[in-house]
Amino acid sequence: MGKTRGFTLVELAIVLVIIGIILGAILKGQELLNNSRAKRLQNDLRGLEAAIWTFYDRFGKFPGDCDGDGTVNHSLPQSTSGLTYTSTSPSSLCTGNDTSADHPFDDLRYSRILSPNTPNNVLARHIFNGYFAIGHNGTPGYNAIAVYGVPNWVARMIDVSIDGTENGTVGRIQRWDNSTDWPPNLDEQVTLIYYFDKM
Repeated sequence: MGKTRGFTLVELAIVLVIIGIILGAILKGQELLNNSRAKRLQNDLRGLEAAIWTFYDRFGKFPGDCDGDGTVNHSLPQSTSGLTYTSTSPSSLCTGNDTSADHPFDDLRYSRILSPNTPNNVLARHIFNGYFAIGHNGTPGYNAIAVYGVPNWVARMIDVSIDGTENGTVGRIQRWDNSTDWPPNLDEQVTLIYYFDKM
């Protein structure tokens, strides 16, 4: 009978080290990908704010402030059940006291600050497949951007980045779907609100 040669301990150790390096690279890559998606959401939020202030500089009012009283007419719902967007092309700046979620985006598109040919439901969608909305938070009517469908860990990261502390009940970034702080489950979907005006 011929001798059967198996793997030595050294060869097995080398294979295990290589597998460990590959797994480490995959996990690190996933972490980098998640962080870049979170940064993208924050950058898109800041970009939307910049678009709003550009509109304000041009017209002396915020997009969607159809009656010119300083408050965006759309009242931000706490969930997407009260949020709808159409894909119609705006033909003018809004007039009258219209409370539609479309009007802030229509105004930004009509003024060519955002792409006039991209529908609102596409412009409002963010990288985590939720939506942005521009409006006010009710009484006393602070103007804000709501971000729906955000993983809790991303909301916390944005909160620290903008407010300098992780607290979902105070500051410019707050939890909008609930009056409590960020939940303990990091993967839970939350809605955050960013107060860009009059805080």
